[in-house]
Amino acid sequence: MKLGIDVGSTTTKMVLMEDKKIVWYKIENIGVVIDENTLLEMINELENTYPIEKIVATGYGRHKISFADNVVPEVIALGKGANYFFSEADGVLDIGGQDTKVLKIGKDGKVLDFILSDKCAAGTGKFLEKAIDILNINRNEINKYKSENIAKISSMCAVFAESEIISLLSKKVPKEDILMGVYDSIVNRVVPMINKLNVQNLVFSGGVAKNKVLTEMLEKKLNKKLLIPEEPQIVCCVGALLK
Repeated sequence: MKLGIDVGSTTTKMVLMEDKKIVWYKIENIGVVIDENTLLEMINELENTYPIEKIVATGYGRHKISFADNVVPEVIALGKGANYFFSEADGVLDIGGQDTKVLKIGKDGKVLDFILSDKCAAGTGKFLEKAIDILNINRNEINKYKSENIAKISSMCAVFAESEIISLLSKKVPKEDILMGVYDSIVNRVVPMINKLNVQNLVFSGGVAKNKVLTEMLEKKLNKKLLIPEEPQIVCCVGALLK
């Protein structure tokens, strides 16, 4: 059995595979700041049930895992993971906490080209989380907030966009309208990246893929259905184990 560990900026994912089949997985809501000893304790507990032969690390904080037998870059792992879940996939969209990645992949999951947007927090999962906090919305109820009215958030900078959100709240603009504006801002940043790589069968991975309203907006803008695994947060981790 092989254990994959994906240390992201906001969450840590662990996947156990045997003969390319997922045996077990876990998602912890703590990212790159997670202590290595905490990971070792989790692994030791897991070894009481499963015989782990190899450990593979990936993700934003992959180099923090000194005990890993192998380290795989996120981009390569995402391509392999997307191909594992959807053999017809020719592209991957991953909206992470710190950056947004769009990949063009071949039939075997090999990365042919990619675009990485990491110069600004706007358009990332971290920006979305911050907006939700400002709006004081329960993250477990996020999909309940939907509106036909999209508040205008014009700034391309995350810091200024946050100021716009606060200003809209002070003007009594409904929370759902503002949230739709946040979604619209993210979608407008992501779509040009996808169009530039000209991908047709796109896998949406990462925690943001669980946001049904944002996904619907993205699909409408792209005029195509996105391929989303049952658990989109483990795509990168699974891919690392297949490399």
